[in-house]
Amino acid sequence: MVTLPKNTTLGTIRRLSLSTYFSTSVPSQTTMQQDNQYQKLKQTAPSNTLIDTLSQHLSANVQQYQHLFNLLQQHCVLFDTFQPRTIKTSIHHVINTSDHPSVNAKPYFKTIEQRKNIQQEIDKMLRNGIIVPSHSPWSSPVILLKKPNGEFRFIVDYRKLNSITKKDSYPQPIVEELLQRPGDHSWFTKLDLKSGYYQIPIQQRDKEKTAFVTQDGLYQFEVLSMGLMNAPPTFQRVMNNITGYKRWDYVLVYLDDILIFSNTFDEHMQHLQEVLNEHQFILNPDKCSLANKQLIS
Repeated sequence: MVTLPKNTTLGTIRRLSLSTYFSTSVPSQTTMQQDNQYQKLKQTAPSNTLIDTLSQHLSANVQQYQHLFNLLQQHCVLFDTFQPRTIKTSIHHVINTSDHPSVNAKPYFKTIEQRKNIQQEIDKMLRNGIIVPSHSPWSSPVILLKKPNGEFRFIVDYRKLNSITKKDSYPQPIVEELLQRPGDHSWFTKLDLKSGYYQIPIQQRDKEKTAFVTQDGLYQFEVLSMGLMNAPPTFQRVMNNITGYKRWDYVLVYLDDILIFSNTFDEHMQHLQEVLNEHQFILNPDKCSLANKQLIS
């Protein structure tokens, strides 16, 4: 034991800003190791191995393989799932509640284990800039569903908020069109967006309305959240704005899937190049299917 003289200065304490975040969960050794791996992966751009995997089905035709490989290399940043970002668009999601007073709800009861799982998901979203701590008068409770692959689907129960939100009637694609239009073509590409909603900006003054509450804190979204009234219309409006008139000729968009269809390989490469040039969404390489002779779900 060490005895210190009276009035010994050990250091200084500074007041932290309100935006400073502390997790309510204590990180385990495994969590710290995963965070270290995450930071390393964040600094690594998609490698040629990934591009090769996406092009490998064309290896029997060297010219076609090389063409697709080179094209994807030009746009490899779109496959970098460790660099979350919000796209640049003039269309921001709006939550029109008119002059209705704020609505709020108590958090749903969760066991300690469930609270830990929820906090882990919250920590991920905080790291990625998807959410921030909040002081909003609005709040909605949280539900956490476990997927078959062991991951969790984080869901906010926005029913109270949605009940007072003015509906957006922007049209959604018609199923008949989705089924018929690609039918007479020979080359197909399916692009799947990585957490597409989280790449859509939300109007600044409406962010506080997205606030959600858990037994451990209050947070709000910086981007479009799933479960919000008018989220699908906003997403479809953004996608249609990006694809423009191409959606009449060789592109179909339905929620977070983009389908490109063409008659010849060369034409398909041109169409794919044009689409990749114009959209800024991060893609999910595991669910993308590029330059195939048949549609792959």
